[in-house]
Parts: sequence; C-alpha cells; structure tokens
Amino acid sequence: NNRNYDKQAMSQVEIAQNLYGIFKTIQAVTSGVVEKPLLTEYGLNDDKILDQAQGENKPLVELLIAEFNKIKKTLDPLNWEVILGWDEKVNRYKQPIYSFKVRDKEIKIETHTQSLSHTQIPKVALPKYQAWGDILRWLLQENVPGEFPYTSGLYPFKRTGEDPTRMFAGEGGPERTNRRFHYVSLGMPAKRLSTAFDSVTLYGNDPDYRPDIYGKIGNAGVSICCLDDAKKLYSGFNLSDPMTSVSMTINGPAPMLLGFFMNAAIDQQCELYIKEHGLEAEVEKKIAKIYKGKERPKYYGELPEGNDGLGLMLLGVTGDQVLPKDIYEDIKTRTISQVRGTVQADILKEDQAQNTCIFSTEFALKLMGDVQEYFIEQNIRNFYSVSISGYHIAEAGANPITQLAFTLSNGFTYVEYYLSRGMDINKFGPNLSFFFSNGIDPEYAVIGRVARRLWAKALKHKYGANERAQMLKYHIQTSGRSLHAQEIDFNDIRTTLQALYAIYDNCNSLHTNAYDEAITTPTEESVRRAMAIQLIINRELGLAKNENPIQGAFIIEELTDLVEEAVLAEFDRITERGGVLGAMETMYQRSKIQEESLYYETLKHTGEYPIIGVNTFLSSKGSPTIIPAEVIRATETEKENQIKTLKNLHKAYDTDSLLENLQKTAIQNGNIFEALMEVCKQCSLGQITQALFEVGGQYRRNM
Repeated sequence: NNRNYDKQAMSQVEIAQNLYGIFKTIQAVTSGVVEKPLLTEYGLNDDKILDQAQGENKPLVELLIAEFNKIKKTLDPLNWEVILGWDEKVNRYKQPIYSFKVRDKEIKIETHTQSLSHTQIPKVALPKYQAWGDILRWLLQENVPGEFPYTSGLYPFKRTGEDPTRMFAGEGGPERTNRRFHYVSLGMPAKRLSTAFDSVTLYGNDPDYRPDIYGKIGNAGVSICCLDDAKKLYSGFNLSDPMTSVSMTINGPAPMLLGFFMNAAIDQQCELYIKEHGLEAEVEKKIAKIYKGKERPKYYGELPEGNDGLGLMLLGVTGDQVLPKDIYEDIKTRTISQVRGTVQADILKEDQAQNTCIFSTEFALKLMGDVQEYFIEQNIRNFYSVSISGYHIAEAGANPITQLAFTLSNGFTYVEYYLSRGMDINKFGPNLSFFFSNGIDPEYAVIGRVARRLWAKALKHKYGANERAQMLKYHIQTSGRSLHAQEIDFNDIRTTLQALYAIYDNCNSLHTNAYDEAITTPTEESVRRAMAIQLIINRELGLAKNENPIQGAFIIEELTDLVEEAVLAEFDRITERGGVLGAMETMYQRSKIQEESLYYETLKHTGEYPIIGVNTFLSSKGSPTIIPAEVIRATETEKENQIKTLKNLHKAYDTDSLLENLQKTAIQNGNIFEALMEVCKQCSLGQITQALFEVGGQYRRNM
C-alpha cells in the first residue's frame, strides 16, 4: 500500500545517502578523482579506485570499498540506475529541445521561453541536488512531470496551442446553449465544451406540462430529451475532431445522454460522408418520404457565428436510415473511437452529496460497468466513461481533505467493481478521470499533487497497472461555494486565486466560475470575465510559463505529505466501516460532510473565519446582499419548443419493440449500453428512464 511504499522509499533514501557519504570519502582519499570513471552500472569500479589510491591510504580505501559494496546490496538496482541517470536527466532539460514519444509519435518541445528581458525561463526547473539520498528522495516522491509518481504532472510538458480552458454552459433549449458554446469558443483552436443540464434532464424526465416539471424546463441547465436535441446542442462542432472535447455533467441518466451524444457524433460523420459523395439530393428524398405528412424537426432561430450547420442535416433521422448498412457501420466504428470527452456518471458521489440518483445503486453500478465494457470492446480510448467527482462533495460542505479522500475511495471502489466483472485494469484505467473543487484553503494548493501521487502508487503497486492507467487526469472548477452574494465583484478575486492554485498544480482542464454565479446563471459578460482570468494567467503571467513553479517549495512539500497522510487516515476510517458501500449504508459520508459544513458556517457567522465584504471589510452601506433582477431565463417559447419536439418524436416512431428489447437485455444481464445505442436513436429520455425503472428499480435513500 501507499504507506509501505513511503516507508520503503525512505529506507532506500537512507541507504543511498550512506553510500554517497562513503563514496565522497573514497573520492577525498584518492585525490578527488572525478566521479564517473569510478562508478559503473553495478556499483564501484574497484580496480580504478585502487589504482588511484596512494600507498598509505590503500587499506582505508579497501575497507571503504568493502563497506560500500556491502551496503550497496541493500539498494534496489532500479534506484541505483536512476541515481546514475540523474545527470543525464538534468542535461536533457537544459538542451534547447526535449524530445519524447507519445503512441510511437516523436514529440519535440522547446524547453525554455524568453521573457521581455530576454531571460531564458525553463519550462521545467530541476533541483540542484548532489547527494544521492536527496536525489533519490526527490525522484521517488516528486520526480519530473510525466514520470512516476506524477506528483508534479502527468505529461513532460503542457500541450502547446491548447489552454486548459473548459467553460461550463447550459440554459434554455439546445439552441440557446449551442449559441453560448460558440460564443465561449469563438476563435479558439481547441473547442472544449462543458455541458450543464436542467433538473428535468438530470432526473431522467421528459419536458412536460406537469407543474413540477414545466417550471424547470431549461432552467439552471439545458433541456435535452432526445437525439435531435443533442444534435442541435453540439451543431457546428465536429465531435470527431481531435481539437474538440465535450464534458457532460450528468449522472443518473448518464448512459442515455451518452447514447444521444455518440449517435449525434456518428450522424455528423454520416453527414460529412453524404456531402463528400454528393448524396444530398438522394438523402433528402429519403428523409422527405419518412416525414411525409409529419412535421420535421428543426433548429429554432438563427445559427450563431462559427456554426456551419454540421449535425443538422439528419435531424429526425439517423445515418443508418439513409446510408447502406456497411458504410454506416464503418463510420460508426471509426467515429466512436475518435470522439474526445467525459461523461460524469459518478453514482457514488450522488448518493453521498448531490442527490441526483434515479436508479437503485446496484443497477446504476451495473450501467456504469456496461458503459466501460462497451468502451473496451469498441476501442473507445479517448473518452472518459466516468468523472469521479469531489466537486459536489466540497460544494455540499466537505473540507479539501475529505473531498479528496472520499473521491479517491470512490475511485478505488469503481476499480474493484470493474475488476470483479473481469475487465483488464490496463484497458479501463485510462478511461477514468477525476473532478475536484479548488477553494481558498491551503490544502487546495496541493490537491492535484496528492491525488496524482496516491493514485499512481496504488495503481502501480497494488493493481499492477501500466503507466497510462497510473495517470490520474483531473478537471478543476473553482469553488462555487466560496462565491458570495455580498460584494459580488470581489468574487473574481477569489476565483483568480483559486485558478492560480489549479494552473500551478498542473490541472488537466479548468473552469473558472463567473462572479455572478452566487446569485444567478452567468451572463455572457460575466462568463467572458471568468474566461479572461485563466487566459491572463496562462498567457500573460510570467511565472506560469514555468510548468512546475510550486515544486520544491518547503511549504508545498510539507503540505503534500500532511494532506497525503490525512487522506490515508480517512481511508482507514472508511475501511473500518466496510469500505465505501458499507459506509454509505450508515450514511457516514453524508454525516461527515454535514458536520464540516456546519463548522464552516459557524465560523463564518461568528466572524472567526474572515470573508472580505461578507463579515469584515464591509462597505459604508453594510455590503448588502445583491438581488438579481431576473434569475429564471428559459422563455415560454423555449419550453413550448421542447415539448413540441418531444411530441413530434413520439408521433414519428413506434418505440414499443425497442423498449421491450432494452428491458429484455437488462433482465438477461446483457450489456445495457449496447442496447441503448440503438434505443437512443428513436426513444426519448423519459421513455427510456421509465422502461429501466421497471427492470432496475428506482432509487430509495437508506434512512
């Protein structure tokens, strides 16, 4: 386990330090001969050393050599190898160009950037250690970015030409959110979209006139209930382009939304095939025949700047209805292996913190496993089947240590479950991703470092996973809970500091919250300011040109060790309660989150925990709470359009046989997601949810 690794590492460090002391003594009594000729891949070059020793010193040198060789036997040969390779490693980062391979492709990166003062700023700075113990400790616990245990980062260098920006958007119907996506990504080479869904969608329901549903359609998230909605939502973005990546914040009905997304991506490529081969007229005839006497779906309103209409040609139909089967299957296979993105689908944290569970926990885990199994079988390597999330745990009130401990323990639970289903860890490990909150607390400065290190050590030494599976990839969103409705302009300052934590800690993607999220869904103006925060850090802030700026700081190393040990202690408490699922039965996680939330709120209200503009440094007016003029923004027209789209879908297709086949697959323990890929073409979200309720059971909280 992790503690054993640390204990073994420190033991090896002590051995290396002793060897270094003996070696320096040998050097001193042999006239300070240079190191390299005296060292070999096996240890000391005894003959060379004795040749250099003067007559009266020879007995002492022989004694030192014997002691060195005796102690050397207790040093792991791999550790001796990395000690010998240290100078070469340092030299590689001093060269103008650093080259490495990714999937057999050679990547060449410039190792320095030049400041306005013409100073050469290293992208990766290395320590100037000489002693072997210091070098070995750093390599075993820190290391350079891209090397185990990945404390400072997963990759040797950050991607050039792609900022880690991933902005959250979702409101109204799919058309409105599509316009927001094009607004936030306009002019950017990489399109990184993050999707927020309304509560109707989050709970697996269809838009409806029911009072408890109608008022929530398209509010605080986008309304998506069918494949056509997904096509409109992501229209104008080539979902198979390696520079496009989509994240979907959806959990209970995640497999259905993933089915909509995958089919939307497939139909986009079918559309490109149709245009490439001049088949537009032929396909249009087929669609007209299918919709004879029926209203065809459409994109409501004008297309935004940047939207070329890709994805809208096949509204109301799918590629297999207008193209030969062999061509469609070829396009499908190729497309799903190319799409990049993430679906949240973390059902354990839903029970513990966010509450959008819809199916029984057992059935929800079965669905998650089916999705991952399908990904393995279809060679889907660039899409993450789950985003194991701590953000919602933190937003519910957990402190950073509890957030990290609960999130990682949930991650290990998924690993154990997938292994129990016979999946290969090297095939599903790379499809796992993580999602953390970044607040103001000091522990947030090292949350990524600790997560990467803990995960890598466990995956390597406990599960025997390969390097790709050892890498913990994570998204950061700045803390919504830290934003306040008083003096809301100050919120941008908080978000900036949190973004700085995240970027300095080498997060893989980042969402910066808009200052007005404390009171309402962000406006275009506030989103632009939020994006500017991380763009200014990434492109203007000089220190951010270095990619490991906090590595080596005494407080950072101390904090990393303290947080890691605190997380391991929380693992012990969870283990004592029967693991994650056992602890959930007694509501341990929820209770702990509530206790920590109460502690924070108490300190906030007493003023012991100072919050500028909230309980101290108030304005002359007393810093009153800002009341938004209008919070709900989904229009009646948008709601009516969503209901109309749904009714037209139900009229267009007879779905009874599809839904029956889906239920049969579930009852016979088949792969439900494989069936969903077909069902999602013609059925609505609510239809699928109800069908699965009948075979998988609805969620009921254990009280």
